[in-house]
Amino acid sequence: MNGTALGGQDPATAWVEYTSPDGRAYFYNRDTKVTTWEKPDELKTQQERDSVWKEYAKDGRPYWYNTQTKQSTWTRPDVPNQPIKPLEAPGSRMDLDRVPSRQPSMQRREPSRSRRSASRGPRSRPPVPATTLDPRSRHEYKTIEEAEQAFTSMLKRHNVRGDWSWEKMLRAVVNDPDYRALKTLPERKNAFQRYIAAVRETELEQHREEQRKQRTEFFALLDTLPISEYTRFPKVKHLAHEHKAFCAIPSNKERVELFDAYVDELLEKLGGERRRVRAQCVRDATEYLGALSISAKWTDVKDKLLEKFGDQMMPILHLNPEKRMPMDILYFGVRDKDTVDPESGLSMLDLLDIYEHAITDAERLESDRRKHEKDKVYRQQRQARDAFRQLLNEHVKEFTPSTTWSEFYPQIKHHTAYTEMLGQSGSTPQEMFWDAIEELSDEMYNERKQLESAMRSHNFHMHVDTAFDKVCEFAQSHCKIDAKHMDYIYEQLVIKCKRREEEDDERKQRHKRRLLDTFKYALYDLCPEITPDSKWDTECARISRMAEYKALDENACREVFDQVIERTKERAERKRRDSGSKRERSPDAGAADKRSKHGVDKCEDRGSSDLEEGEMVG
Repeated sequence: MNGTALGGQDPATAWVEYTSPDGRAYFYNRDTKVTTWEKPDELKTQQERDSVWKEYAKDGRPYWYNTQTKQSTWTRPDVPNQPIKPLEAPGSRMDLDRVPSRQPSMQRREPSRSRRSASRGPRSRPPVPATTLDPRSRHEYKTIEEAEQAFTSMLKRHNVRGDWSWEKMLRAVVNDPDYRALKTLPERKNAFQRYIAAVRETELEQHREEQRKQRTEFFALLDTLPISEYTRFPKVKHLAHEHKAFCAIPSNKERVELFDAYVDELLEKLGGERRRVRAQCVRDATEYLGALSISAKWTDVKDKLLEKFGDQMMPILHLNPEKRMPMDILYFGVRDKDTVDPESGLSMLDLLDIYEHAITDAERLESDRRKHEKDKVYRQQRQARDAFRQLLNEHVKEFTPSTTWSEFYPQIKHHTAYTEMLGQSGSTPQEMFWDAIEELSDEMYNERKQLESAMRSHNFHMHVDTAFDKVCEFAQSHCKIDAKHMDYIYEQLVIKCKRREEEDDERKQRHKRRLLDTFKYALYDLCPEITPDSKWDTECARISRMAEYKALDENACREVFDQVIERTKERAERKRRDSGSKRERSPDAGAADKRSKHGVDKCEDRGSSDLEEGEMVG
């Protein structure tokens, strides 16, 4: 907002007149800090003070109100100009929200400087008098779209550009009647923002189009210059600094960016061509090595590749001396579009890579061939095993768990299913036979256990002499057993019964031996002791009263008694011999013999006891 001190007011007054962004005048007191839309009495002329008419505005259109008659009119009465007021009922509170709370810049000036500024005239554009905005000169629009279209056309007539601000636009178009085509300030600002956005988009598109045109012309210029991928911008600047397309670029920075973009496109195009040529050369060399042997060496393959594709190698690697070029000429000579491309063609690394891929493919093919042959042999062996397994299934009815390979071999030794199994890896015919026997044995074992469980549940007692028919009848009524297996199961049951009877007999014999040993120890402990002269008839009476005697029969007890008498006689005879040998010794040895006599007797007794114990155990 621009502030202007009125030139005709009293120099001592503190009131200053300003103009709001929408063109409305208001007044500010620098001393009291009061802002008002109505012209203060200090600034009014005598005629204005005496006037009863007040000027107001509604949607930008001024009207006048008579404070005495309470009448309003759109036609301006014959009174001096008065400031425009907001649309309110006469006498209501002024709406000062649109006026900034911050003081204008002129408020901070000294009074003398303010007066000098007022004498020179306003620093900003003064407001347009309300008498120029005749309501009859405006056009009323039926719809908001038509009003916005008129407002936009008005902006175009005044050449409002995209970088204009609202204040700048307002100073340029405020006198135009179409400025008030839109009734409210928010509508005008929204339309202005949409117009500015559209103008900026148009200007941006025009700028882009201009840049595209400059780029196209600059690239066309570069196409005419002798440059390559190694050319730098200073050379281009030296060659084209006077050219129109070069000078059309406004800054050197943009020229460098466009030149870098051109070189990037050139490198991309050149790289694509190099890749295409190299790919074709690689395909030709790969087809040439298609039948490479797995035992081929790199040294031999390299000579063949160089002889076949020598013309397609890089210039530095050409076998032909006329086409071969030194490195300094290729990379450090004068570069232009006619220079030989040093990177075009195959390198030795490319040939080595081709050889590696070819040898890898040959190894893969060889591996696939061997795997195919291995799978073929495996299928043949599997078919042979299936055929022999079928042969075993045909003879399984003849097998029992006790059947041996030597019994079965004579039946199949000339059969084709057996002869085809010979010499191949995996399970042998004999191992497959034993597998079949083991399966059969497990099956019959489970059936036997099932039959024995049924026998225990139904109190069926199996003996060695139990008839086969009786066992078969019981099995058919209580179990699900294959009739072909009953012979072997019955045989196993009989064997089990015999083994059980033998175990019972052995148990009884052990018990009888223990009783005899107990009886023998009891005879040694009789009091008075049994002597070598004791007779069975004499001792029978007191022996028969022993508890150990009652558990045995008389013949067994008599045999034990005879053994005890025999053992007693042997002990007495040994003592007699020992006593005679001691008397024949010298007197000096008598004491030693006497000292050792007791120990010898103990040893004899211990030895006799050991013999008797061994004898009893035996």
